[in-house]
Amino acid sequence: MDGELYFHFPSYSILNQTNKPVTATEFRIATWEKRPIRFGASGKGNHMYYPDIINTEVTADKYTMKGPISLISNGDISWLTTYEHASQDNLNGLFDTKKLGEGNLITDAMQGTKGVFNFPIEDENFKYLGITNQNIGENINVSVDILRGGYLDGEIIGKENPYSTVWTASGFYLGEDVEEGKKMIRHYLLSQINEKKASRKPEFYYNTWGLQREDNRKPLRGILTYERIFNEIEYASELGADIFVLDDGWENKQGEWFPNKERFANGLEPIKSKLDEYGMKMGLWFSPMGIDSTSQRYKDHPEWIIKDSEGKPILTQWNHPGFDFVSDFFDLFIQDCKVLIDQGCRFMKWDAINTFYSSLPNLYHGSDKYSEKEIRERYEYLLPIYVIRAMEVLTDYEPELTIEIDLTEARRVMVGLAPLSQGKLFWMNNGASSYNDYSEFRTKSMRTIANEYAGIIPLELFTYASYPQNISGFMKYNVHSALLAGHGFWGNLEIMNSEERKWIGTQVNLSKMVLQFLVDVNPEISGQVGDSPEIYKMINSNEAAGQIIMFSEEPAKQEIEFEIDSEKLLAVINNSYNLKVNTLNMSLQLDQKKSSTAVFMIPNQGEGVTIHSSTSQITNAKYQNGLLEYTVETAGEQQIWWNKNNGIPTLQGESGTVTERVLKNGYYIINLKAEAKESIVIGE
Repeated sequence: MDGELYFHFPSYSILNQTNKPVTATEFRIATWEKRPIRFGASGKGNHMYYPDIINTEVTADKYTMKGPISLISNGDISWLTTYEHASQDNLNGLFDTKKLGEGNLITDAMQGTKGVFNFPIEDENFKYLGITNQNIGENINVSVDILRGGYLDGEIIGKENPYSTVWTASGFYLGEDVEEGKKMIRHYLLSQINEKKASRKPEFYYNTWGLQREDNRKPLRGILTYERIFNEIEYASELGADIFVLDDGWENKQGEWFPNKERFANGLEPIKSKLDEYGMKMGLWFSPMGIDSTSQRYKDHPEWIIKDSEGKPILTQWNHPGFDFVSDFFDLFIQDCKVLIDQGCRFMKWDAINTFYSSLPNLYHGSDKYSEKEIRERYEYLLPIYVIRAMEVLTDYEPELTIEIDLTEARRVMVGLAPLSQGKLFWMNNGASSYNDYSEFRTKSMRTIANEYAGIIPLELFTYASYPQNISGFMKYNVHSALLAGHGFWGNLEIMNSEERKWIGTQVNLSKMVLQFLVDVNPEISGQVGDSPEIYKMINSNEAAGQIIMFSEEPAKQEIEFEIDSEKLLAVINNSYNLKVNTLNMSLQLDQKKSSTAVFMIPNQGEGVTIHSSTSQITNAKYQNGLLEYTVETAGEQQIWWNKNNGIPTLQGESGTVTERVLKNGYYIINLKAEAKESIVIGE
């Protein structure tokens, strides 16, 4: 209408009879390097997308924000609006003027799309949808609007040509507390936006890409052979990995998504069988739009090859041409993936989904009667929608499939809420660091994700991979970052010894015991990355489950106290503590620079047995079949509460000494002394 798009879905009017001032909080999640956190003397910035929270006043003048999340309030009521689409916020990180070629040749500074383009590229190009707010008279008006690419002038909408808007969500609550709004956002993203729950399960994975980048003298992709993979599967199992992901190199060629004919002559079946031995799922890497120009598929489908303004094939990541996904290629890619699902794939990493500027006519984004500009804008609007549709088709086909979208560089068009409707987000590769950095430096980059996005996006929806190797002496520090969020490991596991890998496996398994209770828990964070101390506390008080992870640049000590259901706790692992009635106290202490500790609260699952206090570290504890078993790291004293319905507790074996046992309020209270590092067993 009047030369502009006129789509508003939905549109709400909220009564504001008191005429109170109205404020708006805009949550952007896709600003590349908005505030690159810098570490140490190197001054290197952390390369990733950052959240950007913007506060404005809502007036009679319509104001359209990018979002994808808006929260407006007049103090009496707060109204939340979100939409499911994807795009970054601006041009940050896209171009390096020093690397621009002759004429209009665009070379993406962060890799991506290369070609000659005769049209301007501006921040506005990334604004496909917006949330419009207006405070006029007694009404606060809110709507989600299409701004660009959502419709072609004269496009037929009817029974044979249905039109779908993107998904939107609205919610409200009384008052103006922004934290209440954040809680609503997190619940929406974790539990309401997604119908298949495989991607919401806390699982740990190992990815081969760090291994492939470990030694430049070896072939980057050719290193993936049956023998090498089998060895790494055994090592990954010691880490406690649930998923083993084969990265770039398992495929025959880019765009030929079947096992490499030379290195995997027997296909994926031997790898799947080996993974089955260790109870691990098989994961595979994809570059969905990349296509090797020597492949038969490339030769058979010239109509799908995206061209630049001079009619030459664009170059996508790794200098391959690219196929147009908003076409019949969509169905072919789905078919490829289904074959691999049938062969046992249960995790997919989709990489390099960038902006490709396709203006190919007569596909699914406009016929040749439209201008290149119109076709290109329609394509850019539809690309994330088609990617999400592909994810949905495949997770419908196999509900246990998890798909992660790689967002490690600028120009990744899938950064938004939409991918979270079907999977997870791989948010960062190296940040301010580089491959083969085994120090704490790279780990700080990884942890920036948790530090910046906690309170907005549930941390369980982010994946990233940490180096667990002990090359620089930071194994514990790096592993603890993976326990906090990301849940991924990579790198050559062969350069670790079995004892190191098994120690990591112990910590991973402890984390798994509590993470199932923490998926919907918002972390309480003290300090920014690099502070002394920097603490992440995730506690489900009602279930007596949690983990507290502390990092520090300098020696530090921190007193911790919080509420917890004392009847449901079994033990606190890795730190001394004292449990009073529904209150847990402990003192976390780091004696060295650049160090870390992780403490776990293990629930007793209603079994009526609790280790109420310990003056030494307990390294593991379980209550099973009427027996309480736990191990202390050093000499110390423990007090155990034992429900009398479990029988009369008796020390089993020769370890430990009972100094007192009394019956009080339905519990046997046992004071016990351990003389050294030893395992204690108590049973009826």
